Amino acid sequence: MATFAYRARQADGALTRGTLRAANEERASSLLRTHGLTPISFERVEEQSVLHRSLSFGTVSTKELIVFFREASSMIMAGVPVLETLKALQVQSKKERFTKVIREIIYDIESGESLSIALSKHATTFNPFILGIVRTGEASGKLGDSLTAIANQLEEEYGFQRKVRAALIYPAFVLALVVILVIIMFTFVLPQLVGLFADAGVQLPLATRILIAITNFLTNYWAVLLVCAVALGLLFRSWIKTAEGRYTFSSMMLNIPLLREVIQKVYLARMTSALATLFASDVPVIEALSLARESIGNRVYQRILDDTVQSIKDGASISYVWEQEPHIPAMLTTMVNVGEKSGEVSKAFTQANKFFSRDVADILETITILLEPILIIILGIGVGIIVGSVLLPIYNLVLVIA
Repeated sequence: MATFAYRARQADGALTRGTLRAANEERASSLLRTHGLTPISFERVEEQSVLHRSLSFGTVSTKELIVFFREASSMIMAGVPVLETLKALQVQSKKERFTKVIREIIYDIESGESLSIALSKHATTFNPFILGIVRTGEASGKLGDSLTAIANQLEEEYGFQRKVRAALIYPAFVLALVVILVIIMFTFVLPQLVGLFADAGVQLPLATRILIAITNFLTNYWAVLLVCAVALGLLFRSWIKTAEGRYTFSSMMLNIPLLREVIQKVYLARMTSALATLFASDVPVIEALSLARESIGNRVYQRILDDTVQSIKDGASISYVWEQEPHIPAMLTTMVNVGEKSGEVSKAFTQANKFFSRDVADILETITILLEPILIIILGIGVGIIVGSVLLPIYNLVLVIA
């Protein structure tokens, strides 16, 4: 099976490009004509080039994936064949980048490949978590149920991310306001007043002299500060790409004062949600733990799941391994232990996820309520110091003139 990059014309005369897999050019041409495209040219390409082309599609949003899997599951559970389902979704897709992805998946399935294999060729769009559930659904004959589980999981993650972003909007707005105010005062107001005060021979207060010193430093050395900031950013980026750097940063995230509890519960909610979906989809234990690892985003919890997989291979249970882990609450370990004994591990993770998600939502709401007055007080103090540093010498100048 070869991969071809093609140029073709649609029914309305518009030019389109893409890639497809076929035994030869004749078969590739036949596939294009089946989809109402008139072939113009073909070029055989290597797999690396295909990956490069796939990256050029851009990222597909979580909302698009939710709609895709929700509608695909509904059609498949209604008895519509997979190929016909994908063709219908391709027609109604409004995003060109996602339309191209669906088109290539259709070509691969028409060439005899399974849905999971076709999806796996688009790693930037479909992560290992999705592929694992699709593969299990194909093997069990419950593909529709598996796609529903994926849609539910993505929907839950999307809703959770929106809650976190909503909680951060107000603090970010206040911080941006403070930064803008400081830049205006340092850049426009203070430099104009310095000359006026010097000519009048007014003795500037200590706070004003400090602000002026800061202004002069930023004015004279802004280029050096910018270079240092960029250099530090690049160094941090290089460090975070190393295994040690990623693990250390993940560990630091779990030990931030005041935020330690909520950050830990965010990752626990994400982990239990993924495991609940995977176990409910009948994914084998070791594969479920390995796939959940990819969806967590924290190296400490990824290491815990790696150790769990290895211990299970040696005959241990999940709850036994987690009893030794300080980042796993005793409550979660107990729930999993009960689930293992009753044979309902997926329900145990589902209940645990509800607890952690609700707890995180409550904590975020409390933080948002408390942050509002705290930020207003901080903003008021900051503005008061800056304005006082400017108004006090003006008052002294008026006294001198009088």
